[in-house]
Amino acid sequence: MSKFIKNAVKNIQISGIRSFNQLASSTPGVIKLTIGELDLNTPMFVKERAIQSILNNQTRYTSNAGLETLRSKLSKKYLTFTKDEFIITVGTTEALSIIIKSIIEPNNEVIIPSPGYVGYEPLIALEGGKVSLLDTTKSDFRITREGLEKAYNNNVKALIITNPNNPTGTVLSPNEMSLIGAFVLEKDILLIADEIYADTLHNFISFGSYLELKNNLILLNGFSKSHAMTGFRVGYLAASKELVDQFIKVHQYSVTSAPSISQFAALAAVKEKYAKLPEELSNRRDYLIEKLEPLGFKSNHPKGAFYLFLDISNFGLISEEFCLKLLEEEKVALVPGEYFLGNHKDYVRLSYAADFDTLKEAVTRIKRFVNRI
Repeated sequence: MSKFIKNAVKNIQISGIRSFNQLASSTPGVIKLTIGELDLNTPMFVKERAIQSILNNQTRYTSNAGLETLRSKLSKKYLTFTKDEFIITVGTTEALSIIIKSIIEPNNEVIIPSPGYVGYEPLIALEGGKVSLLDTTKSDFRITREGLEKAYNNNVKALIITNPNNPTGTVLSPNEMSLIGAFVLEKDILLIADEIYADTLHNFISFGSYLELKNNLILLNGFSKSHAMTGFRVGYLAASKELVDQFIKVHQYSVTSAPSISQFAALAAVKEKYAKLPEELSNRRDYLIEKLEPLGFKSNHPKGAFYLFLDISNFGLISEEFCLKLLEEEKVALVPGEYFLGNHKDYVRLSYAADFDTLKEAVTRIKRFVNRI
């Protein structure tokens, strides 16, 4: 290993999700229910706006913070923040990166509920920080005051909440949101609210509606999940002007600005939701739960995102072994739970970002598999 690479980078592992997805991709005839990417196409009204921007030669740098028209539209969606308190980023991944680079110093800690998204911890580790896990497996994937207190110590600088959650699909209740808000204000730490899956359900309540949290809140969202725009790589963050003035420095020296074409596409997306997306996803979810629970899987009946985090403890196999055997014997790819924050070996994640015919065939194969084992 190169002597020129710093230890923090050497210690980071490639995402297990991506590695397993790559393994699945090399399997002929595989059904991949692994990656969080909708099978639906980007809506025509979004594609047309992107094409129009090219034809109109709107292909140059935007301001570092992003198109003023886009930020103005977003400020009407989140009344807590003005247009000058948004930065348009290269997906929420870049937003997270510049936030962590800006706030985390060696030995700082960040509370993250577990099970949790795998992408947060490496960014924190690169800055010399640590993750303090908030285990939710004993509380039906719900966040409690007791759990928050147990995860907190004087080194904690922030709390990251993914709502709806990846991998569990759990959506925070109003009571949970209130206790999280009270905790953040009491401890005077930052709340980083990753709401990238917000549009997968109706009547989503954003932390951006809690005016009293503004000085302690950083909000993240984007268009990858809401409008099937993963390849456009466009997201955004919102925070107080005091924080944004610092984040913009890191953003500027990292990417200059988000791609102009993607920002014009996002301008169309922010004006109009993807028609009937929540209904389509809930129909898929309900079908899978109906078919899989009688086979011995246990589900928490998620309300958002497009994942089932299935308890497989009835089958006598840990998650990676279960997934490898399922892939080898029936050519269905799920993600082992141990690849997610907290190393959950009794769970697998199933992404139902696939059409009904694909899901039905997957159920048939999974049924054959569990009947054998």
